[in-house]
Amino acid sequence: MIPSKCEASEGQKYIGRFSGTEKVSSSADSGVSNAAVESTEGKSAARWSILSERIEGVAKELFLLIGAQDPYLNSVASAEGPIMQAIRNKMDATNWDGLWQEKKTMFAYGQEMSTDTIEAQFVKMMTFMKSPKRVLEVGMFAGYGAAAIMEALPDDGSLTSLDLDPFLKSWVEEVTSTFPEGKKLSIKVGPALDSITTLPASEKFDLVFIDANKAEYKDYVETLLERGLLTEDAMLIIDNTLYCGYPYLPSQYDTQPKRRGFGDALIEFNAWIATHPCLMAVTIPLRDGVTLVSRR
Repeated sequence: MIPSKCEASEGQKYIGRFSGTEKVSSSADSGVSNAAVESTEGKSAARWSILSERIEGVAKELFLLIGAQDPYLNSVASAEGPIMQAIRNKMDATNWDGLWQEKKTMFAYGQEMSTDTIEAQFVKMMTFMKSPKRVLEVGMFAGYGAAAIMEALPDDGSLTSLDLDPFLKSWVEEVTSTFPEGKKLSIKVGPALDSITTLPASEKFDLVFIDANKAEYKDYVETLLERGLLTEDAMLIIDNTLYCGYPYLPSQYDTQPKRRGFGDALIEFNAWIATHPCLMAVTIPLRDGVTLVSRR
C-alpha cells in the first residue's frame, strides 16, 4: 500500500532507533572478520542515530563492498591457463627490487605493475570472442597479459608485444618458450612509438591491447590509424583509462601529485576518443579502467 501525503508527512516525525527488517546481524562473517568489522559491528549506512554512527556505517559498508570484491572475483574466475599461471608464479618469486638495485632492469618494477588477474582473464575472454589472427600489445612488462592473449589465440594467430626493456624480453621468453603457444609470441624491444612506426603496414592487426606510457596513448592510436595498421573491424582494449581516479576526481583531491601528469594525459585522451568522428568507445570500471574502442 502506498502511503498518502498525510501519512508520509507523519513519517517525518521522530522515529527512534531502527529495528525489525532493518536490523543488522551482530555476527560478522569469519572470512572478513577484523578490527574494522568488529568495531562497527551492528552498524550500517541505514541504521544510525547520530552523525558519527552514520559515517561509521557508511565507511564499513564501503570497506566491505570494495575490500571483499576482488577476492570474491578471483575465487570465481576460472580462465587462467598454464602460461598465465607460470608467468604469475615467476613474477611473484622475482626479487624486482634486487634486479633494480643491480641495474639489470631499466626501471624499478613490482608485481602491482602487471595486468591484474581479473583484467587479464577479461582480455583473454575478449580475445576468444574476437578470434583475431594478429594481435598487437603495446606495453608488456612481465607478460601476464600477453600470456592471456596467447592462450586464447587461434592456432594460426600471432602476437607482437612491444616493450622498452630488453631484460623483460628475455625474462618473458624464458617462460613462454617452454610452451607450444610460445611460438605465437614475438617481442619487439624499444620505445613503443618508434616500434609502431617500423611495423609493416601490410600486416594489419585485428586486436590491440594498450598498456604502456599513459602520456602517449593518443599518439599510439593516432599512429595506428594513420599508418593503416588496423583492420576495418579491429578492436582496441586500452588499460588504465580511469588512472587512479584522476579523470573524474577534482584537482583538489590530489594525494599523489607526481601522478597528475599521467592523469591529465588520460583526461585529454578520454575526451579525444569520446569525440572522435571515426571511433566509438565504452569505458568499463574494471581495475584501473578499461576502454574498448572500435571503428564506427
